[in-house]
Amino acid sequence: MRAAFTERSQWIQIALVGLVGVIGAVFFAGRLLSDFDWNPTTTVKFGQDAPEQVEYARDLLGEVVVADDAGHDGKFFFSQAMDPFYFHPEAHAVHLDRPSYRAQRMLYPTLAGLGGLLGPSATVWGLLVVNVIGLGVGTLITARLAVAMGLTPWLGLAFTLNPGLIAALYIDGADIVAVAGLVAAVLFAVHNRPAATAVALSLSCLSRETMILAVIGLILYWYKERSRVPAVLFAPFIAVATWWAYVHVRLGEGLGQDTQAIGLPLQGFIEAAQRWLSTPGSLPDALIGVVLLFASITIAVRAIRRPSALGLSVAGFAVLALILSEPVWARYFDSARALAPVLTAYVLLIPIEQRTDSNRVPVDA
Repeated sequence: MRAAFTERSQWIQIALVGLVGVIGAVFFAGRLLSDFDWNPTTTVKFGQDAPEQVEYARDLLGEVVVADDAGHDGKFFFSQAMDPFYFHPEAHAVHLDRPSYRAQRMLYPTLAGLGGLLGPSATVWGLLVVNVIGLGVGTLITARLAVAMGLTPWLGLAFTLNPGLIAALYIDGADIVAVAGLVAAVLFAVHNRPAATAVALSLSCLSRETMILAVIGLILYWYKERSRVPAVLFAPFIAVATWWAYVHVRLGEGLGQDTQAIGLPLQGFIEAAQRWLSTPGSLPDALIGVVLLFASITIAVRAIRRPSALGLSVAGFAVLALILSEPVWARYFDSARALAPVLTAYVLLIPIEQRTDSNRVPVDA
């Protein structure tokens, strides 16, 4: 009976942590919207430096909030959400800067626009609502993973308070859905559920293409722990390739990649550090940049010394940190989103590293 009570108590705590995640997301979103008369286009980030996109938005939405610069990812996800399957690319995809590159990230806008069924105004709200729900669900899953690793469920707040995911909430980015899928995949992997792991990874990869690094990491984990890799774990590669092939047919152009985001090892960080030192007001960028690099190196070392499902799933992002270019490192708004899985994983992995009673830690955590 005591064990049943303990389990029930854990589930109550997990649910409570998930609720805190939703409340936190609502607070973050409300804090921003309240400054702009609750106009949801403030998180879409249409920019005055891209007047054709602003005009496109005004034709569909009427009054829109316009950022002082070129805007951010949300304006592209809005165009995708209006026509996620590219049935009318001449009306919507034409407003994407790199259509085939942007099209890789299909899940978030598809959910936000209910497959293109919602009207423009509802779609704008959909972009925000999906991320608010995603932050709560991701927090809940992270709390459940923490318990599976022998930790307190309150470490699930490492998802809610991840600076990269908060930044994604503010610009209608796909990162929240992508990282939630990654954490779910790790949880399923810990419980030896390959089919569910493959589904979660596929959804994660269809949210953000860099999540393919997690697929590679969990395949390595499965081989290490069980000396074989279930064929279903290769499903994310098939899902991504199938979608890419469809995009090629609909848009009639080859795949595009953001090669400007990578460079020589540590060159981007060093160049960003030089900018931080010479630019007033760069302290937050510098502090988070240093934390991100430290966490990445720590996780990479730990993945070698003590491989685990979570450690190996994010080890690829730790390596990615070494080759990110200066424009990504320059602002924490970008670097924290690019390396968001590292931050959440670090919070969960370090308590295990510091434990002296290893018997309390599951072998596959």
